[in-house]
Amino acid sequence: MTEIALFILLLFGITWPWGVLVTPAAMSHGQWIFLAAFLPMVWMPTFIALSLTRYTQDAEAVRRELGVRLSVRRGWGIVLLAGATPLLIGAVALGVARAVGDGAPFIPSTALLTSIVIQVISGSTGEELGWRGFLLPRLRSRLGATGGAVVMGCLWALWHVPAFYTPGMPHRFMPMGPMLTLIALFGVFLAGLFYRSGDSVLPTMAAHISLNVVLGIGGVNLASFAFWMTMVVLTAPVALVSMVWSTARQRDLTDERVVA
Repeated sequence: MTEIALFILLLFGITWPWGVLVTPAAMSHGQWIFLAAFLPMVWMPTFIALSLTRYTQDAEAVRRELGVRLSVRRGWGIVLLAGATPLLIGAVALGVARAVGDGAPFIPSTALLTSIVIQVISGSTGEELGWRGFLLPRLRSRLGATGGAVVMGCLWALWHVPAFYTPGMPHRFMPMGPMLTLIALFGVFLAGLFYRSGDSVLPTMAAHISLNVVLGIGGVNLASFAFWMTMVVLTAPVALVSMVWSTARQRDLTDERVVA
């Protein structure tokens, strides 16, 4: 419990003030200065997770943790599926929003590669070793697979709240209720991927990058209630299926051990 509490206290205690005070100031100096200030905040979950592992155990424990979390022990199929799912959900939500008149220009094609690279090096990657790789297994050990997934998803959603009040962040234009609900549900979906893959964060990184790319390419008014509610409605059953799928896998592994 100590590791869980320390992770949450350190993460919220450092990143909330950082996000409110530092990133808005950096925004006025241009995109790259803003990115330089933004990256430490979104990589803080990984930094704290690895630091706590080193502090409470040893350097070898950090290496073992990274070895498991960054492995592909059950094939690349789940990584590809993880990346494709948010793209499909986003495409449907985008179509619905544009159909009801909530369309907007897409980003220029020349900016697409830069946008993808930024998503890869920012929170889509930097958050996963902390939220999924470190916190989720510890919550699972105390609350069970489903309870751990739900609590992690809710905490992850709560962590995003200051962004809705931070100048320069796109969250200021998004409806908070549907967006936070989407984050919590998407967290449960990521938990299912994590469990199913044998506790690897590579599928969760792929899904997270995919979602952020969808949200970053434009094409929709960020205030569109139709867009966000469609995302929520489609993500909810996907999250449920991912948990059932991962639970079935855990049962299969248990049966195999019993037979052996």
